[in-house]
Amino acid sequence: MIKLCYKEYDWKISNGACKSFFDKTGLDLQTVFADYIEASIDTVGKSLISRMQIFSRLYSRDVASKALFAIIKPVNDGVSLSEIEDATYRVSWQISDRPDDLSEPWPLVMLNASLQINDYFNANIPKKKADTSE
Repeated sequence: MIKLCYKEYDWKISNGACKSFFDKTGLDLQTVFADYIEASIDTVGKSLISRMQIFSRLYSRDVASKALFAIIKPVNDGVSLSEIEDATYRVSWQISDRPDDLSEPWPLVMLNASLQINDYFNANIPKKKADTSE
């Protein structure tokens, strides 16, 4: 579940999502998400403000919005890119003092989505390998 600006979105990463994102940006969707995981590892021990600045500089908010849209849209027909862009704008790029996790800044949403995608692939790659070896 992706939590963005007080809404929760189911998501699905697929070859179609990757192609759609590449067509819009010229970037590889999996690499974009993996870059957030790498940055998270590389910034261990840094201050929270430093980490957030590093995450926000990886890719623009525009690219992040398109990445989130690419994985949200396949399972949420009514969602538009402008809704995701507006949500990433409203949550800004710094952590709020609100006690929930529904208003996290867009760079943190990207990191959380990246970790979920990584978990998805780790859980499903062995199934794919088993299926193709038969």
